[in-house]
Amino acid sequence: MATDRGFSISFARCCRYACAALMASSISSVAAHGEAARAGPLRAIVIPAGSLRTALDSLARQTGISIGMAGVLPDTPTPRIARARDVADALKRLLAGTRLHAVRIDATTWRIEPLLPHTGRARPAAPPIVDGGDIIVTASKRDERLSDLPASISILGGRALDRLAGKRGLVDLLATTDGAFSTNLGPGRDRIFLRGVADSAFNGTSQSLVSLYLDDARIGYSSPDPDLRMVDIDRVEILRGPQGTLYGTGALGGVIRIVTTAPELDQASGSVAGEVTGINNGAFGGALEGILNLPIVTGALALRASGWTETMPGWINDTGRGKRDVNRTGRSGGRIALRWAIGDGWTATASGIAQSIEARDSQYATGGLSRSTAIAEPQDNDFLSASLDVHGPIGSLDAQSTTSIVSHEFGSTYDASIMAGALGTIAPVAYVEDRAIRLLTQEVRLSDPTARHPWIVGASILHATTRLKGRFESDAGNVLGRDDMEAVFEAAMFAEGTQRLSSALDLKIGLRGFVTVNDIEQQGPDEQSTTKLGVTPSGTLSWHRDDVGMIWLRYASAIRPAGVTRASISNQQRIPGDELQSLELGWRIRGLNDRLSLSGAIFGSIWEHLRSDVVGSDGLFGTVDAGNATNYGVEFGGRFDARPYTIDFGTTIQRARLTSPASDRAAQDDRRLPVVPDYSARLGVTRRFSLIGMPASGYLTARYIGQTRLSFDPLLDRPAGDYATFGAGATLDDGPRHWSIDVDNLLDGRGNSFGFGNPFTLATTTQTVPIRPRAITLRLAIGL
Repeated sequence: MATDRGFSISFARCCRYACAALMASSISSVAAHGEAARAGPLRAIVIPAGSLRTALDSLARQTGISIGMAGVLPDTPTPRIARARDVADALKRLLAGTRLHAVRIDATTWRIEPLLPHTGRARPAAPPIVDGGDIIVTASKRDERLSDLPASISILGGRALDRLAGKRGLVDLLATTDGAFSTNLGPGRDRIFLRGVADSAFNGTSQSLVSLYLDDARIGYSSPDPDLRMVDIDRVEILRGPQGTLYGTGALGGVIRIVTTAPELDQASGSVAGEVTGINNGAFGGALEGILNLPIVTGALALRASGWTETMPGWINDTGRGKRDVNRTGRSGGRIALRWAIGDGWTATASGIAQSIEARDSQYATGGLSRSTAIAEPQDNDFLSASLDVHGPIGSLDAQSTTSIVSHEFGSTYDASIMAGALGTIAPVAYVEDRAIRLLTQEVRLSDPTARHPWIVGASILHATTRLKGRFESDAGNVLGRDDMEAVFEAAMFAEGTQRLSSALDLKIGLRGFVTVNDIEQQGPDEQSTTKLGVTPSGTLSWHRDDVGMIWLRYASAIRPAGVTRASISNQQRIPGDELQSLELGWRIRGLNDRLSLSGAIFGSIWEHLRSDVVGSDGLFGTVDAGNATNYGVEFGGRFDARPYTIDFGTTIQRARLTSPASDRAAQDDRRLPVVPDYSARLGVTRRFSLIGMPASGYLTARYIGQTRLSFDPLLDRPAGDYATFGAGATLDDGPRHWSIDVDNLLDGRGNSFGFGNPFTLATTTQTVPIRPRAITLRLAIGL
């Protein structure tokens, strides 16, 4: 490993020198650009003849605007546009005769919408959501087009969101893409993993390996997915692979960004929706949700609010207590955003979200769809977040500041009656664990996406505290199990710049310098404190053509701060921070007049000091250094438009292995990393048609998950996976009404999705989490 570490240090030095030179070049370019802007108006817009897609790409490149559309762009040729006066004029001329028109959202954002037949009026407002094969040109943290981003990215919107009837959580959405996997403990308790970077199936105190964002605000640190209901969502962006340069510590597996629908300043709108769900051999449930957009001062100030409440039906029975469908779960919440167009291109958006999940019992089984426990095992998850985002131009530059605060509390109860003798008490015994996380983040950044050398610089701070308290409860009294506190402070500066080597070849270099301070107090071991200074570099060489696509070679890295074990021996308490380096050869190409799109990557990564949460002999979670690991494989997916059919497909083949275990206990033939399978695949077929003169669609889906494992510990390891699921559904647009029906687990399979439910009985019983039986959901959404 010494060779790898030396390579990392030398590469980091090269990145620092190259980035400094690049930034100096960019500053001179910015100055020249600013002088040109002050000297007079921008030159007229000229767009070469081509397809509508390439014409919009050219317009975005010249003007720096963002353009989005819900649905598929028509395969329409466009003429050469000479000397358009402004963006509005260029869009009007490009869309002439297409039965589309452009709607201006703000100073730099436009949305393309279809016109209603015969009336010339626009359809009711719809969010600019897209699917992987559709055009999306948006301002991201990198201030560059996502369609041109040289990294493995999936953009889930329109069709994927439309098929979430009855299952509208993030984990459900991730099942429609490649390289994303999760545990299946239940709503609000799942851990998410990307590209085979998985440390543990258990919800311990380690920092999450995937950074979760709501718009530009980070909302996760050392917690499971809060499982926000996907209501009024524009799209979800999934960046696979380490993203330490721009996103900081913890982004070893990647980044997931949930992009909400922004308040519209000029038009009042709203919608309501309802669902009814029935499960085979289970209960009935349903959901209600509503959305309202209200301009307060037309063109200047608008409010957007959404709310939801739902009951997720149960299907697990508890024979010991004579209860049916015990895992019934309720979820309710709401989100509100206030957007102010301050003037001169500046906007400010204040937003907040709150959600509560209450599960009346766990969803694991010990045989079929049932188990036997002495007491109920309820779970809860309460999430609250607020953010302020200010964005606008400084001269020719783009500036943004994002401030956010998160309060995340979740609790678990387990039947720990097996511990009665060791505790000197009587059964039944419940172990009750409560965790509270507070997260404060601030980031400022400055960029120029239209310069000859596009660049971005920024700085961020993060402060996270985690408090974990656990106790054993019985009729004889309570016994303290755990009382831990962890506080992490991180400060960082980052920069990324692009050198255009030719009209088709770009070199992008990024560097993040950071310091982290980690203070940990645990019951038993003394207080520990660790400080780490470091850099996370990245470098990308990409080739691109608007009419073909992009191919890239990318190096990236990310880290996690050091940790502390619950060991009683002093020299075993401190755990080094994780370090992950990755190399990928990726592509995103299209052909056959944009009817075929292919994307994928060949990747390899080296992971040092893999920090893993484990279950101790007392049933409590601890943290260990599991050793070093590697993962290499290939992701491949695509879409083919065989009108009126659309075929989506994808597969992930990977080999994620522990290469040098830190403990002899894990030194065995099976060194697979937990949760993530070696093989997975998906296939979807959609047919669009007209029913009684109304647009409709029908679809079939299939997904295969290869065999997975639970833990590095051979005494606690349990197999799961190796099953396939099938689904079907249909949609119908009846004016403002949108009907949909979805059948999940069409063949009513009984695959084991996860091998864990209760840490106290894991060593003595076979625990499984069966996939949800066949469920049918009917959904109706009405635009107001």
